[in-house]
Amino acid sequence: MVPPGAERVAPLAPAQQSLWFLDQLSGPSSEYILPYAHRLRGPLDTTALEDALNALVARHEPLRTRTGEIDGEPRRTVRRPRRARLRRLDHAKDPEGAGRAVADFALRPFDLAGEDPLRTLLVRLGPQDHVLVCSLHHICCDGLSLAVMGEELAALYLAARNGRRPEEALPPLPSQYGDTVLARVERAASPAGRQALERRRRTLEGAEPLRLPTDRARPGTRTGRGDRVRVVVPAETARTARAAANRHRVTLYMLLLAVWAMLLHRRGGGQDLCVGTPVSGRADHAEEALVGLFTNTVVLRLDLSGTWDLAELLARVRTRALAAYQDAHVPFEHLVDAVRPPRDLSRTPLFQVMFSFQDFEEEALALDGLLCSPWDLPVGSSKFDLELELGRDGERLHGFLEYSTDLYEAATAHRMADDYLALLHEVLHLPAPSSREEPAR
Repeated sequence: MVPPGAERVAPLAPAQQSLWFLDQLSGPSSEYILPYAHRLRGPLDTTALEDALNALVARHEPLRTRTGEIDGEPRRTVRRPRRARLRRLDHAKDPEGAGRAVADFALRPFDLAGEDPLRTLLVRLGPQDHVLVCSLHHICCDGLSLAVMGEELAALYLAARNGRRPEEALPPLPSQYGDTVLARVERAASPAGRQALERRRRTLEGAEPLRLPTDRARPGTRTGRGDRVRVVVPAETARTARAAANRHRVTLYMLLLAVWAMLLHRRGGGQDLCVGTPVSGRADHAEEALVGLFTNTVVLRLDLSGTWDLAELLARVRTRALAAYQDAHVPFEHLVDAVRPPRDLSRTPLFQVMFSFQDFEEEALALDGLLCSPWDLPVGSSKFDLELELGRDGERLHGFLEYSTDLYEAATAHRMADDYLALLHEVLHLPAPSSREEPAR
């Protein structure tokens, strides 16, 4: 059965299935919303912006795909492109209310079966001052998708202002997200895919949940409530860290991850740590142009047993990370099914802490003739007990420590962020390694 207005019906990717089941289990929430808000100063062409947004939705199927149950199974319903008006609010006389309106709109839960997974809003602050808000459910996109959307929105806006058609602004897409879903399902079911899954299962066999001390008793069921604190690694420290990583023949990501593991170990997390880390999941250059949920989660099981120095710990992290990345295409959801950890609604399966690092700077939105700047949005959720997220920001590193407010006080999270920076500084100023070490290649 094809719902009215549908272009076609298709199966979900494993990660989409997981998000769909979570939505059905817990009900709609803001936990898996990816909000995107920018302040636009200058002579905004609102008609061109509306045209550009409609062209973007028509170009990428996931932005007009709904998720619901059809014949007893969760399915993606790709809808035909249709013209939609850009919702607008005028807060020129109520600037304080603008912030609340933006936050309420950005974080309002989605009805996955009843609405498209992208909502847009333009808030007017003054004659040449606006806020553009795009709220997306994670089921339709990932972090790299937001970058793709920002770049293409700029090209489509410029084309619309100059009276050009969307197809003149951007080359045709090599494929659509649905094509990659089918390819991934086939790969996972292949003999090579099953072998990779078994390798990952053996790696995580017998792993225990993280036992890090918390400020509050763990609730019987995760609520997803959370907050975050800012983490800034100064430029000098970042340069020293990169040099140390080269000296030890590891990536900067591996060094920063090792320090995160050291901190968890020192705070009582034990010697056998499972840390989740996201990977892009895009198999080739062509997929980098697509909007969709490609991101996969890799679980790294890190060994902090015995006595070790920094060089040994980095070697252990490098070995485990390289082995895990070899099978990074194994869907996390399939891994959970294979490992079969004890059912526990109070914890995320297989790991409870996350670490992510982007060794590149995110491109800012750039619309023709406008001064664009990010608009800060509140964070009211956390997918894990703790997540440290860092990325390049010029010469320094910048990010956040996100934490579950069911488990931790804000003061504890701030101390943990400060402790991470202090431990990183301590590690980088240990005695220089022996000259026997070879330089990084």
